[in-house]
Amino acid sequence: MFSEVPIDTEKVSKEDLDKEIMRVAIMAEFDAINMYEQMANLTDDEDLRIILLDIAKEEKVHAAMFQTVLMEVDHEYLKVMASYALAKDK
Repeated sequence: MFSEVPIDTEKVSKEDLDKEIMRVAIMAEFDAINMYEQMANLTDDEDLRIILLDIAKEEKVHAAMFQTVLMEVDHEYLKVMASYALAKDK
């Protein structure tokens, strides 16, 4: 988990800063998903398991939101995602 944003702002151009922020946000969301799912697998309390898995699902929505916005501003990322999705259909 991140306690600080792992971006060296001195080395990132102003035009790429928001993209970098979104990538770090996506990583943080995936980290949170993993943590909540691992905790859900550790507990014997079914109510707690349901809550943890529900929170993990919310984190997946957050990750998808950041990925959607990133695809809008990073055209190379959009092309890679589209190409991969099309290849999966075959």
